[in-house]
Amino acid sequence: MYMFMKALCRFTSRFSADALMRFGNALTFLLFDILRFRRGLLLKNLDIAFGSTRTHGDKVHLARESVRSFIWTILELLAAERYPLTAQIRAEGEEHILRALEEKKGLYLLCMHMGNWEAMAAKITQTYAPSCAVMKKVGSAGMTRFVEEYRANYGLKWIKREGKGDGFKGIREALSKGQIYGFIYDQARPGEPRLPFFSQAAKTNTSLAAIWRRVRAPIVPCYLYRTGFAQHVLVIKPALDMTVTKDISGDIIRQSTEFNQILEACIRERPEQYFWFHNRWK
Repeated sequence: MYMFMKALCRFTSRFSADALMRFGNALTFLLFDILRFRRGLLLKNLDIAFGSTRTHGDKVHLARESVRSFIWTILELLAAERYPLTAQIRAEGEEHILRALEEKKGLYLLCMHMGNWEAMAAKITQTYAPSCAVMKKVGSAGMTRFVEEYRANYGLKWIKREGKGDGFKGIREALSKGQIYGFIYDQARPGEPRLPFFSQAAKTNTSLAAIWRRVRAPIVPCYLYRTGFAQHVLVIKPALDMTVTKDISGDIIRQSTEFNQILEACIRERPEQYFWFHNRWK
């Protein structure tokens, strides 16, 4: 798989941006309109998120554009040899991340699967400070090796969980060095509480709030959206105003709910580029 992916990258990088866009559009039509790949799940999620505020036609359009955005993301990653991920990314609100880094505590990025999230990670780590995230296996050993190497090439560091507590230790060490820890917050996690997200409660990962309670650092929300093929805008929001009480469990639930609300607001800004494939309300 590793050698296949390397060859696929070399092959994809031979094509122009226009050709890759046309191919992506054709593949979107095939998958969404003909084969209807995950179409039911996409529309179910959009029904939950928007209810009667959007027509069925609007939701079909958003679902199709979400598929297109994901396919373009894959093509951008495969063609990065010719179109570097960070070559055309404009940042909005970068003063927020710079101000947070001035505190010398490192920072948490509160982010999601919006647009080309790999390009976002590359931009953050190459422009502002070394960045890291917890490493998970990606399919086969060959695919995992390919993804690890790919991300390492643009500077992203990975925290591997080989034993109990490895994740927390890695996060604490990175923050102590003034680095950035990226927390992808928009996936369901087994055993976690259901908290409000759009119109229906969803299982929500509360570990960011729990970790922050032990290792304090600014939390900065951000996301990236696409304006064209391999052309993006990085949106950086102000650092969150975090408050604590003596009720640890209550604080973690309250803060995790606030994180959901922030993500929801960001998704509503660019719903057509959000990754609606997650079965978040399962």
